Amino acid sequence: MSSRKIGREESVLAGSSGRNNLKIFLAITVATLFIFGGLLVMFENPVSQHHAISVARPSTSSSVTITVWGSGSPGGEQEVFNQTLASFEKAYPNITVQDSPAINVASTTFTSAAHSGTAPDVYRDTSDNAGALFASGSVLNLNPYLNKTYINSFTKGTIADWTLNGSIYGIPVNTNGVGLYYNTKYVHKVPTTVNQLLSCAENITNEHLTSNGKPVYGLPYGLGTNYGYRAAAWFPAFGGAIFNANEMPVLNSTADINAISFLYNLTYTYKVSPQGLTTMEQQQQMFEDNQSAFMIDGPWDQALYTQYLGKDLNVTSLPYDTATGHWVRPIWGSVGYFISSPQASGINSHQIWASLKFIEYMTNYTAQKNLFIKAGDFPSLISVGNFAKNDTAVDPLAEGWIAQEAHTQIQPSFLNMNYYWPNFHTYVGNLYDNGTDNVSATMNAFQHAVLSEINQLNAKPTGFTIEDYEIIGAIVVILVAAVATFAYISSKKNKPKQ
Repeated sequence: MSSRKIGREESVLAGSSGRNNLKIFLAITVATLFIFGGLLVMFENPVSQHHAISVARPSTSSSVTITVWGSGSPGGEQEVFNQTLASFEKAYPNITVQDSPAINVASTTFTSAAHSGTAPDVYRDTSDNAGALFASGSVLNLNPYLNKTYINSFTKGTIADWTLNGSIYGIPVNTNGVGLYYNTKYVHKVPTTVNQLLSCAENITNEHLTSNGKPVYGLPYGLGTNYGYRAAAWFPAFGGAIFNANEMPVLNSTADINAISFLYNLTYTYKVSPQGLTTMEQQQQMFEDNQSAFMIDGPWDQALYTQYLGKDLNVTSLPYDTATGHWVRPIWGSVGYFISSPQASGINSHQIWASLKFIEYMTNYTAQKNLFIKAGDFPSLISVGNFAKNDTAVDPLAEGWIAQEAHTQIQPSFLNMNYYWPNFHTYVGNLYDNGTDNVSATMNAFQHAVLSEINQLNAKPTGFTIEDYEIIGAIVVILVAAVATFAYISSKKNKPKQ
């Protein structure tokens, strides 16, 4: 064979080898870029990573243990929990529940445990706190495990409370919020509009004294008390909101300023509320002692008011504003159960199955009916709500609460809501306490404070986060792959000819 021919064949082989090496390089590069892109998507959209995890029912001869935190408040809630748990373990003898009743809702203990991977399999919590935990990746998305018939057995409001970006992250066991209590000794015609409520409160304040000569106030309202929980109900009535669709505060809007002005004027202009109310207990005491006609509060205090007022106690929905056509819509939240993610708890497929059975059982008809009867927890199941409405012997005021439930706003479950509560207490509380009548300036300062805290949270950290290290790791993978490919090509080129 001639040297010319040999050279040509070597050139062809070299060209073929180069093309193959280029293909290898491109394949590795594309693969690593795909991995890198996937990591970026995961970091940009942490909630979207709540994919379905396999569930497996253990054999009847196999036992499975789940850990549960939170059994409810001492008294009726805890009693019903213990009864329902005993019934559950009889129905599922191969499931053992290790519960820790001392850890209640919204405990920071869960967050710490989730970070270390030692969270319980099931936790009883509020819908808003659980929503933030779900967004952080500590809670399972339950959509893959729940059918529509089951979901539709709950009231739309309570399911909405436990939904974030279309994902259901827990099952509600109750629902509650505030309504308008009134003393029938003073209120003979129930007001349905804001103007009617104000007029009725003014008339009662001007015309009535208690049996021992003390003044009766129409509507005692300590604006700075309970961190803006009751005040949040009035923003929608005036056409406002706490946050916009982008979850950013709009507290200095004209509508929100008008809402706070109205509540401020209950004390300083209309005189239907006394000055100096700094606690909810003060307002409750007045209502119990027949020193007030109306009280904005929740069903959790109904037994106490019944004890003092007896048959003179009633409740109705908060009114609507004829100027806007909108109702006063209190925040109605919910307590329920969620299942921790494997990252937070180490839960396996058998434990997920057992946890699903547990929360379904703890929120079923019998459990919720008993909670309503023994603890006054208003039910999240439509069927138990119908029972509560029709059986007036259990709760003669249930119809009023059902009327209020039709006009509520969902408890915000996003992180920014956390900055509303303390800042309301500081800024609006000082406004009420000092009687300075500078509502616009107060709401501007309130808006600025909440926005500043949100911006501080979103500010880029000076150090590296876990996500930064993972992205750097992905870049290193690309570089290593590139170097390895070039090294492979170089070794082929430098290989001695045979």
